[in-house]
Amino acid sequence: MKNLGTIVSAVFLAAVLLLYMCTFQVRFTEVAIMKTWGKPADKAITEPGLNFKWPPPIQTTVIYDKRIRILEDRTEETRTVDGKNLVVTTFTLWRIADPARFHTNFPEGVKEGEKKLRTTVVAHKQAVIGQRRFDEFISTRPEERKIRQIEQEIQSLIAKDAMSQYGIEVVGFGLKKLALPEAVTTAIFDSMKSHEQAKASRYRAEGDARAAAILADAHAAETRILSVVNDKVAGIEAEAQRVVNQYYKEFDEHPELRIFLDTLHTLGEALRHRATLIIDTQHAPWDVLDVNQRGSKSTSTATARPSSE
Repeated sequence: MKNLGTIVSAVFLAAVLLLYMCTFQVRFTEVAIMKTWGKPADKAITEPGLNFKWPPPIQTTVIYDKRIRILEDRTEETRTVDGKNLVVTTFTLWRIADPARFHTNFPEGVKEGEKKLRTTVVAHKQAVIGQRRFDEFISTRPEERKIRQIEQEIQSLIAKDAMSQYGIEVVGFGLKKLALPEAVTTAIFDSMKSHEQAKASRYRAEGDARAAAILADAHAAETRILSVVNDKVAGIEAEAQRVVNQYYKEFDEHPELRIFLDTLHTLGEALRHRATLIIDTQHAPWDVLDVNQRGSKSTSTATARPSSE
């Protein structure tokens, strides 16, 4: 009986071991490559579930995680086409799209593939940035900056090589860090400052010229208006003088009336405000106040009130 139990246990363990060696599981986040006598199959197993195989060394499996991975490039200086250095750090989002091709190129595993992908990223990054101007990365004018276009160009080049050569799909790429070397930061910003100051000086000069032109136009308009006004005033004065001359002709015929009216006008101006005057009515223009028209010199007192005019 003891031998029978041992035999059953041994058979059960052998069956379990055989089942373990002849089956493998593929999770929904994984893909698998079946290798027969060391040669990988042309098609990967992408459906999750339990699969069967011949025990090693006849058949073996290599399983890869098919989820998206992130590869961060090392920070390094890259020179632009106009001779300025940029400190750039990039990130790349990738996944294994063709497991058979990936395994053929990198049989030692994912680390080897990441190393090769990093080399490809650095090569295309330096090539694209080396064809771009500095102000396409850093500029005070938004329309000059083309960072997104540069990222898309680099991603397109990396994706093309990575898929055709390594079976890697690049699903995203971007610049994580963009800075200036400490040695040239001050010089570059001083140059940008001088450039902006030159533009400001040009704008001020254009403004001064425009202001001078406006003032010149205003002075010319003022001269034209004053000329028209002066001509109008001269015409009015000439007309007034003509009317006055007509009145003077009338006064020439009645000089006593003219003298009397001038005297009244003078009195009206002198007595415009309330006042008490002591005057000699024998002298003009106060003689008009002597109602008795005496011939001898007399002194009279008159109280002047404001004119009713």
